[in-house]
Amino acid sequence: MQIVTVDGRDRATFEQFFELRDAVRRESEFPAGLGLEESLVLFTGEHSAMRVDGLGLVDGDTWLGIAWLDWWLQENTHVVEVELAVAAQYRRTGVGSRLLEAVAELARKDGRRLLSGSALGDATTGESAGTAFAAARGFVRKHVDLHQVLELPLSAERLDELDQPVAGYEIIQWREHAPEEWLEQFAEALSAMTVDVPTGELDHDPITWTTERVREAEALRIKQGRFSFTTVAVDADGQLAAYTQMGGSAANPDRLYQWDTFVRPEHRGRRLGMAVKVPNFRALQAELDHPAVLHTWNAPTNTPMIAVNVHLGFRPVAQRTDWELEL
Repeated sequence: MQIVTVDGRDRATFEQFFELRDAVRRESEFPAGLGLEESLVLFTGEHSAMRVDGLGLVDGDTWLGIAWLDWWLQENTHVVEVELAVAAQYRRTGVGSRLLEAVAELARKDGRRLLSGSALGDATTGESAGTAFAAARGFVRKHVDLHQVLELPLSAERLDELDQPVAGYEIIQWREHAPEEWLEQFAEALSAMTVDVPTGELDHDPITWTTERVREAEALRIKQGRFSFTTVAVDADGQLAAYTQMGGSAANPDRLYQWDTFVRPEHRGRRLGMAVKVPNFRALQAELDHPAVLHTWNAPTNTPMIAVNVHLGFRPVAQRTDWELEL
């Protein structure tokens, strides 16, 4: 057996790496994750905020397991985020431990002091073979997100029932690019979201979004073949008070994502979360010609957003627990 490095430049090797990762993810009833081409763009491109690469443990031509590594380059430069995936027939044979040791060695050489990763578990208990693996190797549980899903499309009648415009706010929508007149405020709202969202005890820094960083993220998303729908609420003074984003990729048309929903603190308590979500659903579904599953993740402590999701019809399918290991 040997450890191989995966950087995306050898497509055949990358496809084997991706195939194993995707197979493990698809063991879930509701798999979520990037497609092959989306992932390859991350591995082969130059990105200011993050470098992405991986490792594989192979025995001849057989791939036993992989490690996907995210190296933060702006914030969180003390962290390496790692995802391990082991082929079903090779679990409990030391493959995961071998990969973890190799990752830790790389992290130390790069001056990182923390490994961070997540594990999927039961929707009620949060426990799984992945959480047991993490705990046994010294990782500490730091945060929990509830994974909820919603089957689309919602009926026109249901959307009409949910639609509750809020007086005093204008609804504005866009697709792949934030309009120039809203770009600065949108970047500020994205930054505020990373400060506001519950992250438990994770040793992670909030992300600072600039207008340049927003444009870079938009360009990356387009290069990956992904798409997005954004709806914002603007008050009478021209302040961007709330936003929501949903999207997906042409490679996995039945797998969609509810990304951020954020309401500025001074505008909360006015049902703005629902006021931006429903128009965004309408925009998304106007181009949806097939059934799809919409995925979202929220901390259980984020009770207002969980309540909104339940009202929309989302149901829980798993917990995602975040773990950290000091090196």
